[in-house]
Formats: sequence, structure tokens, C-alpha cells
Amino acid sequence: MSQILPLIKRLTQTARERSGDGRQEKFFVFRFGQKYFAIPAVDVTEVAMPCSMIEIPQKSDLIMGVVNMRGVVIPVINLRQRIAVAPDYQINDDSRMLLFSLKAGSYVGMIADDIEYRLREGIIEPPAPGTEDIHEKSFRVAVIENQRMPVFMIDAWLEKSEIDALQNVLESF
Repeated sequence: MSQILPLIKRLTQTARERSGDGRQEKFFVFRFGQKYFAIPAVDVTEVAMPCSMIEIPQKSDLIMGVVNMRGVVIPVINLRQRIAVAPDYQINDDSRMLLFSLKAGSYVGMIADDIEYRLREGIIEPPAPGTEDIHEKSFRVAVIENQRMPVFMIDAWLEKSEIDALQNVLESF
């Protein structure tokens, strides 16, 4: 878990506020069910194989459990139902865990059905008027090789109370 990523995130924070301004950015493309999403590469701390999950008493629809990666406890969340994708799925050979930094030194994981490891360049655009799905909190759209994909921003999907709950889970270990 790189020390340079927090610096990159701080530098790009002001750029993030200018959403939809036609900038080029590098993205990972991942899949939940049949839906494809683009996620800015600077938002992803690591892509890993899913590992054994430990169930926790505070388990909810959001928190699936925790994993231990190289001595670091990481809560794993499930946002599939929030983006109108079947919440139940089987982890298979194509599944990957995406790790995101919540705060300095604390992380959250999310399991995707599949991910492209090759970073792809795309142009940031605002959503087309009238095309934004009410169930999607996609504030931007990435146009990658003439395909429009919603830009998945982990911080847009988590409420402050949920981030606090994730922190409580981390503090209990």
C-alpha cells in the first residue's frame, strides 16, 4: 500500500471538483453483474485476489466481513444492491478485490465480478441530460474508446454514518 498514493489523491482532489471538464484520466474498467463501470486509477490503492473473509458480529447489508491482508484488517463492503445489481453472487476465478483508502492507514475493500488490468484512457464528461439512472450516483461519465461508462466514486456511495461504522469495525480489531 503505497505511500505516494495519498499525495497523488491530494493533488487530484481539486481536479475532481471540476467534474465533466473534458480532462483525460486513466481508469480501471470493472464489472458488477452485467454493468461496466470506470474507476479512476488514482482512487484504487490495490487490486488483489479475494481472500478468506472473516464474518463479524456487526455484519450488515453493507459490511460483508473483514479480510487480513499482510497484517492489515480491511472491511469488505457490498454496494451491489445500491447500484441495482443482484446482491448475491459467487466469487470465482475472475473476481477481484479493489482496495480503497478511507483515511490514512485505513482501507475498505469491494469485490468486483471482473476487472481489466490494463489502464484505459478516457475523457470525463458530465452525464447526458435525462440519461442518469436514479439508482446510480454517477456524477461523471467516462468516454473510453467511444463507450460511455459511469464513473464509480466510492466516496459518493458511502454515507458519513457508514464510514463511521467502518471505522468502528477497524477499531474493534
